[in-house]
Amino acid sequence: MLTAAGCRARRQRLWDRLPERPDWIVIADPQHQMYFANYFHTPFVFRTTNAGSLLILGSDGSSILVCDNFLTGFASQAHIDEVVAPVWYRGKESAVHREAMLVATILDRLKKCPGKHIGLEFSQTPAGVVEGLRAERGEIKLTNVDPIIHPLKRSKDADELEVIMRSIRAIDAGQAAGMAEIRPGMTEMEAYLLVQKAAILNAGEQCIVYGDFVSGPRCEAGGGPPSDRVIEKGDLVLLDFSVVVRGYRGDFCNTFRCGETPTDEQFRLYHACIDAITAAESKVRAGVAGKDIDRTVRDSFASKHLADTFTTHTGHGVGLGHPDPPYLTPDSSDTLVAGDVIAIEPGQYHKGVAGMRYERNYLVTETGFELLSMLKLQIDASA
Repeated sequence: MLTAAGCRARRQRLWDRLPERPDWIVIADPQHQMYFANYFHTPFVFRTTNAGSLLILGSDGSSILVCDNFLTGFASQAHIDEVVAPVWYRGKESAVHREAMLVATILDRLKKCPGKHIGLEFSQTPAGVVEGLRAERGEIKLTNVDPIIHPLKRSKDADELEVIMRSIRAIDAGQAAGMAEIRPGMTEMEAYLLVQKAAILNAGEQCIVYGDFVSGPRCEAGGGPPSDRVIEKGDLVLLDFSVVVRGYRGDFCNTFRCGETPTDEQFRLYHACIDAITAAESKVRAGVAGKDIDRTVRDSFASKHLADTFTTHTGHGVGLGHPDPPYLTPDSSDTLVAGDVIAIEPGQYHKGVAGMRYERNYLVTETGFELLSMLKLQIDASA
């Protein structure tokens, strides 16, 4: 859970970054409602189906959450000054159109918010809100705050890192269970359910667990969702997944051989991936260009004549999104900043031989990094 102090600090940073301060800002993106107010509603209950909410931030520091009566339990955990939650459904009469009621409710609440300059997330705000404001306020000025918010999310605060670490610990638990318990004869779906159970038990609440759960020849394509394919003895098993905890996530990967010792060639490719990670780590610190880290990984593979079989990206940022900036790619325009949480994930994909990827998560600092994922990367499940 994000702290009240952390949410207030992030809201203040938003106001401080705006070149011209609006009277009010309407936050529509669910990720950003979490970021600025600790408002999150789980997808695992019927009350949140087709549910929406809008967050109003005032230049005076005030905060107002607009939702409906089915969401008040989630709203009670948010760090805001006021909740506006009209009755949408009581189980007694027919309900009105839920999304339309949200638009009407926020327009009604904004009538009490004086001023003619409002900031909006142009990419997320319902058209009904935009048109309603223009109809009601005539010469209103609407400012797009999207370009201000997205860079703010790069440097993670301490309370954000705490939630991310809950995800990372859950991924660690899922990876460890996969390494220890996946056996020949299981389907990929059974392997996924095994991993999912361990991860959710560690997290202590229902979570979305998503990513790549593939085996054998499917590893050579880089990944995919779990299928009904039966894992055979000697198959490589690639597990690259995230656990979403209140919108935040880590993301890392391990590949291991199921039921047999890896071949010499598989060991060679595994060590090449680990060497590439080590090379990349030597570059990680604030101020380094994402494309320079990518080049370091590719140079490491090239020195072993493996450049052409690294066909994916080197890495990316994680947090409320996936992938997030910074992007560690050949043509990246991003530069690492202190507070970035990044994933580095070199791999090797050889048709008929092997497909593997290894990945860790890091907190970028001014002088280097802090390793966040503690999983031991290994291709030999018995080691």
